[in-house]
Amino acid sequence: MNTRFSVPDIEAEALVLALSLLDIEEVEGSRKGKSREDACLTDEEIAFNFQAENLKASLAELRDRRFALSLDEALQTDTAALSALSLINQGEQDDHLFALALERGADVPTPTHSQEVLEWSGFLSFFGSIMSSNNDITDVVEPDSDEMEDLGESSRLPYHGGQPLARDRMPSRVECIICGDPVRRSQVFSAPCSHFYCRDCLVNLIEASTTDETLHPVRCCQEPLPVANFLPLLPSDLRSHFQDKSAEFATPPTSRIYCPNQTCSKFLGSSSGRRSEIECSCGTRVCSACRNRAHLYEDCAENAQTSVIKSLASQMGWQTCPGCHAIVELWQGCYHMTCRCSTQFCYLCAALWKTCDCRQWDDQRLLDDAERRVYNEFGAREAAARPEIFVDRVYERMAALEENHECAVHQWVYRSGGGRCEECHDNLWSYLMRCRDCQALVCRRCSVNRL
Repeated sequence: MNTRFSVPDIEAEALVLALSLLDIEEVEGSRKGKSREDACLTDEEIAFNFQAENLKASLAELRDRRFALSLDEALQTDTAALSALSLINQGEQDDHLFALALERGADVPTPTHSQEVLEWSGFLSFFGSIMSSNNDITDVVEPDSDEMEDLGESSRLPYHGGQPLARDRMPSRVECIICGDPVRRSQVFSAPCSHFYCRDCLVNLIEASTTDETLHPVRCCQEPLPVANFLPLLPSDLRSHFQDKSAEFATPPTSRIYCPNQTCSKFLGSSSGRRSEIECSCGTRVCSACRNRAHLYEDCAENAQTSVIKSLASQMGWQTCPGCHAIVELWQGCYHMTCRCSTQFCYLCAALWKTCDCRQWDDQRLLDDAERRVYNEFGAREAAARPEIFVDRVYERMAALEENHECAVHQWVYRSGGGRCEECHDNLWSYLMRCRDCQALVCRRCSVNRL
């Protein structure tokens, strides 16, 4: 037999051997019963038996060759897919080492080539195309030596359909949405809205969300950030603290129980709907009904601190949210209030919005808000240079606000020059974000994480 066969040659040779073996079996079958059982085999019968063994051995060898050729053909066909899968596996191992370094607070390792390739935005479509066409060997195009140099010496991921997987198509750095610094793709957190966060800004955001409930749930562009994705990137103490505060903020404000010991004030969970006593870790026992210190065999009384706050709110003209009973203060804008619990109500009477006959604006507040919007849009220099035009714009804006003062979706643009954020009141020295509609001036964080 030849030492090198193609698949058709092997199949043809196997057919010939099978027919020869069938002929021998037919001859042996025709001789059965014509000689004594204890008779010795004739030379012809011995030759037939020997030939049959040789044919069977040759058929077994052909089957092995056919199997080997099938494996070789599969490897040739699936080289691209196998290389991509190997790259993914290596990238997962590198990412695991990177995550461990972040968790320990150690210096993170330099991103490997596997991580950089996987961070290429076109890798998923590339991988999908080779997986969907790996049954056709003609779909795999072997790159030339010049093309392979684009991927570096450490990679041999083949090209597909003539499309090179070049490093220059995979930006190794992206911009952090908060600080604006360029950061390696392997060292950023990717939000569902396609914004990126460096580790410092992500940790800072999570820390802020544990003290400011308006930042909870943690979100970007009004889309919640997947907790399971960013939790492993946090230091262990912050991770534990964030989980505790998440449980607290997820509890309706009217059901939250806190330790009445002013030096403790620990969150103790949700009221069960029936009167019971809860013991804090500081040793203070709390009544779940009135949230005062436990008072065995006595009726509940209004919480003393609550009474003081209500009295102060009444004196200052503050209002109480009908949804969560939080105290709110109006410092600019109309009487349409939206609480942090998402309840919309009238600031004058605390009724749900558009269920009362109260006026929507105070004339002075309307004038102040119109002036603020014009000032934010055109700037102090314009107001000083052309005061008459500035006043006309203010009154025009007042008339527009009386018809429509809502800003359903903010449209943010950069405004050079520092100032004070109207939401968190932080002072910024470089720039602020300005909404083209309501002319609000806020910091970058408030524009993406709060509003």
